[in-house]
Amino acid sequence: MGRWVVLVDRSHGDQQDVDEVAHFEGTREEARARLYELACTHRPGLTLRQKRRHVYRIGDGDAYYAHIEGVMSTHRVVYRLGELAWSTHPESWPWAWK
Repeated sequence: MGRWVVLVDRSHGDQQDVDEVAHFEGTREEARARLYELACTHRPGLTLRQKRRHVYRIGDGDAYYAHIEGVMSTHRVVYRLGELAWSTHPESWPWAWK
């Protein structure tokens, strides 16, 4: 079992940022399933009123590109899966893994 994070890389107009969307424990298969679910359902903006969404797998399934057309704007978002590789105190963040 690994410790995973789903990152979202958002691009809207000239702005670009990266956020952590979810933290969880599980197998790689479970993590990829969660990543896919978030790529298909996550709202990258609070005011987004989605009309259409296209989700494209990047590589072997550890990343997805979502092109989301809203009523007023279009969002281009990349969802990436990351596995915890090293930490000085991985047990000190119980809120992140429950």
